Amino acid sequence: MISPDIPAPVTHRMPLPVRWLEQIGRSCNAIARLLLVVMSAVMAVTILAQVFLRYVVKASLPWSEELARYLMVWIGLMGASLAVHEGRHVGVTLLTERLRGRAKTVVTGCALLVVLWFLWLMISQGAVLLQNIWQQRSPALNLPMVIPYAAIPLGAIFMTVQVLLALCRLFLGGGEAREG
Repeated sequence: MISPDIPAPVTHRMPLPVRWLEQIGRSCNAIARLLLVVMSAVMAVTILAQVFLRYVVKASLPWSEELARYLMVWIGLMGASLAVHEGRHVGVTLLTERLRGRAKTVVTGCALLVVLWFLWLMISQGAVLLQNIWQQRSPALNLPMVIPYAAIPLGAIFMTVQVLLALCRLFLGGGEAREG
Protein backbone atom coordinates (compact mmCIF):
# COMPACT_ATOMS: atom_id res chain seq x y z
CA MET A 1 0.00 0.00 0.00
CA ILE A 2 2.57 2.60 1.03
CA SER A 3 5.21 1.84 -1.58
CA PRO A 4 6.90 -1.14 -3.17
CA ASP A 5 9.53 -0.94 -0.40
CA ILE A 6 6.97 -1.30 2.42
CA PRO A 7 5.41 -4.72 3.08
CA ALA A 8 1.62 -4.98 2.87
CA PRO A 9 -0.26 -4.93 6.19
CA VAL A 10 -0.32 -8.21 8.09
CA THR A 11 -2.95 -7.13 10.60
CA HIS A 12 -3.56 -10.47 12.32
CA ARG A 13 0.11 -10.71 13.41
CA MET A 14 0.53 -7.08 14.42
CA PRO A 15 0.51 -5.97 18.08
CA LEU A 16 -2.68 -4.40 19.37
CA PRO A 17 -1.39 -0.76 19.26
CA VAL A 18 -0.49 -1.23 15.60
CA ARG A 19 -3.97 -2.58 14.87
CA TRP A 20 -5.39 0.52 16.58
CA LEU A 21 -3.13 2.66 14.42
CA GLU A 22 -4.42 0.79 11.35
CA GLN A 23 -7.99 1.67 12.38
CA ILE A 24 -7.02 5.32 12.92
CA GLY A 25 -5.36 5.26 9.49
CA ARG A 26 -8.53 3.92 7.85
CA SER A 27 -10.55 6.65 9.60
CA CYS A 28 -8.09 9.35 8.44
CA ASN A 29 -8.37 8.03 4.88
CA ALA A 30 -12.18 8.04 5.01
CA ILE A 31 -12.25 11.61 6.34
CA ALA A 32 -9.70 12.75 3.76
CA ARG A 33 -11.66 11.15 0.90
CA LEU A 34 -14.91 12.72 2.08
CA LEU A 35 -13.29 16.16 2.39
CA LEU A 36 -11.70 15.77 -1.03
CA VAL A 37 -15.00 14.94 -2.71
CA VAL A 38 -17.00 17.67 -0.98
CA MET A 39 -14.36 20.38 -1.31
CA SER A 40 -13.62 19.53 -4.95
CA ALA A 41 -17.32 19.73 -5.79
CA VAL A 42 -17.73 23.04 -3.94
CA MET A 43 -14.65 24.45 -5.65
CA ALA A 44 -15.80 23.34 -9.11
CA VAL A 45 -19.29 24.79 -8.65
CA THR A 46 -17.90 28.05 -7.25
CA ILE A 47 -15.43 28.52 -10.10
CA LEU A 48 -18.00 27.62 -12.76
CA ALA A 49 -20.48 30.07 -11.21
CA GLN A 50 -17.80 32.76 -11.10
CA VAL A 51 -16.88 32.24 -14.76
CA PHE A 52 -20.54 32.27 -15.80
CA LEU A 53 -21.33 35.37 -13.77
CA ARG A 54 -18.22 37.25 -14.89
CA TYR A 55 -18.42 36.55 -18.63
CA VAL A 56 -22.16 36.09 -19.23
CA VAL A 57 -23.90 38.21 -16.61
CA LYS A 58 -21.02 40.74 -16.34
CA ALA A 59 -21.04 40.56 -12.54
CA SER A 60 -18.83 38.58 -10.23
CA LEU A 61 -18.74 37.00 -6.82
CA PRO A 62 -16.29 38.93 -4.63
CA TRP A 63 -15.49 35.88 -2.50
CA SER A 64 -15.12 33.08 -5.06
CA GLU A 65 -11.35 33.34 -5.60
CA GLU A 66 -10.70 33.39 -1.87
CA LEU A 67 -12.88 30.34 -1.29
CA ALA A 68 -11.24 28.48 -4.18
CA ARG A 69 -7.77 29.29 -2.79
CA TYR A 70 -8.63 28.00 0.69
CA LEU A 71 -10.29 24.88 -0.71
CA MET A 72 -7.22 24.20 -2.86
CA VAL A 73 -5.01 24.23 0.25
CA TRP A 74 -7.29 21.73 1.98
CA ILE A 75 -7.54 19.56 -1.14
CA GLY A 76 -3.77 19.53 -1.51
CA LEU A 77 -3.07 18.48 2.06
CA MET A 78 -5.85 15.89 2.27
CA GLY A 79 -4.72 14.52 -1.09
CA ALA A 80 -1.15 14.39 0.20
CA SER A 81 -2.31 12.22 3.09
CA LEU A 82 -3.94 9.75 0.70
CA ALA A 83 -0.85 9.85 -1.52
CA VAL A 84 1.32 8.90 1.47
CA HIS A 85 -1.02 5.99 2.19
CA GLU A 86 -0.93 4.80 -1.42
CA GLY A 87 2.79 5.40 -1.94
CA ARG A 88 2.19 7.91 -4.73
CA HIS A 89 4.56 10.65 -3.61
CA VAL A 90 7.57 11.28 -5.77
CA GLY A 91 10.67 9.69 -4.34
CA VAL A 92 14.30 9.25 -5.24
CA THR A 93 14.77 5.49 -5.43
CA LEU A 94 18.22 5.36 -7.00
CA LEU A 95 19.75 4.03 -3.79
CA THR A 96 16.93 1.79 -2.56
CA GLU A 97 16.56 0.07 -5.94
CA ARG A 98 20.19 -1.09 -5.67
CA LEU A 99 19.87 -2.38 -2.11
CA ARG A 100 18.49 -5.69 -0.89
CA GLY A 101 17.37 -7.17 2.40
CA ARG A 102 18.25 -5.48 5.67
CA ALA A 103 20.15 -2.60 4.04
CA LYS A 104 17.10 -1.67 1.99
CA THR A 105 14.88 -1.88 5.08
CA VAL A 106 17.21 0.33 7.11
CA VAL A 107 17.55 2.99 4.38
CA THR A 108 13.79 3.02 3.80
CA GLY A 109 13.23 3.30 7.56
CA CYS A 110 15.66 6.22 7.82
CA ALA A 111 13.88 7.99 4.96
CA LEU A 112 10.54 7.51 6.73
CA LEU A 113 12.03 8.90 9.96
CA VAL A 114 13.15 12.04 8.08
CA VAL A 115 9.61 12.40 6.70
CA LEU A 116 8.25 11.93 10.21
CA TRP A 117 10.55 14.69 11.50
CA PHE A 118 9.33 17.06 8.75
CA LEU A 119 5.70 16.23 9.55
CA TRP A 120 6.37 16.96 13.23
CA LEU A 121 7.63 20.41 12.16
CA MET A 122 4.44 20.93 10.15
CA ILE A 123 2.26 19.95 13.11
CA SER A 124 4.10 22.00 15.71
CA GLN A 125 4.56 25.10 13.56
CA GLY A 126 1.02 24.76 12.22
CA ALA A 127 -0.24 24.82 15.82
CA VAL A 128 1.83 27.94 16.50
CA LEU A 129 0.39 29.54 13.38
CA LEU A 130 -3.17 28.74 14.48
CA GLN A 131 -2.51 30.34 17.87
CA ASN A 132 -1.14 33.46 16.22
CA ILE A 133 -4.06 33.98 13.82
CA TRP A 134 -6.88 32.96 16.14
CA GLN A 135 -8.64 36.33 15.85
CA GLN A 136 -7.97 37.05 12.17
CA ARG A 137 -10.72 36.89 9.59
CA SER A 138 -10.49 36.56 5.83
CA PRO A 139 -11.16 39.72 3.80
CA ALA A 140 -13.91 38.55 1.42
CA LEU A 141 -15.61 35.69 3.26
CA ASN A 142 -15.09 37.05 6.79
CA LEU A 143 -14.13 33.48 7.66
CA PRO A 144 -11.95 32.82 10.72
CA MET A 145 -8.47 32.26 9.28
CA VAL A 146 -8.06 29.31 11.62
CA ILE A 147 -10.27 27.31 9.24
CA PRO A 148 -8.08 27.53 6.11
CA TYR A 149 -4.83 27.26 8.08
CA ALA A 150 -6.04 24.26 10.09
CA ALA A 151 -5.37 22.22 6.96
CA ILE A 152 -1.63 22.38 7.70
CA PRO A 153 -1.52 20.60 11.07
CA LEU A 154 -4.48 18.35 10.28
CA GLY A 155 -3.01 17.22 6.96
CA ALA A 156 0.33 16.62 8.68
CA ILE A 157 -1.38 14.58 11.42
CA PHE A 158 -3.09 12.43 8.79
CA MET A 159 0.24 11.95 6.98
CA THR A 160 2.00 11.15 10.27
CA VAL A 161 -0.44 8.30 10.91
CA GLN A 162 0.33 6.89 7.46
CA VAL A 163 4.10 7.20 7.93
CA LEU A 164 3.91 5.53 11.37
CA LEU A 165 1.95 2.69 9.78
CA ALA A 166 4.58 2.42 7.05
CA LEU A 167 7.30 2.16 9.71
CA CYS A 168 5.35 -0.52 11.57
CA ARG A 169 4.82 -2.51 8.39
CA LEU A 170 8.44 -2.12 7.41
CA PHE A 171 9.91 -3.31 10.70
CA LEU A 172 7.14 -5.56 12.06
CA GLY A 173 5.80 -6.90 8.77
CA GLY A 174 8.74 -9.22 8.21
CA GLY A 175 11.40 -6.55 7.78
CA GLU A 176 12.19 -7.67 4.23
CA ALA A 177 11.35 -5.05 1.66
CA ARG A 178 9.16 -6.44 -1.08
CA GLU A 179 9.71 -5.70 -4.73
CA GLY A 180 7.21 -3.60 -6.71
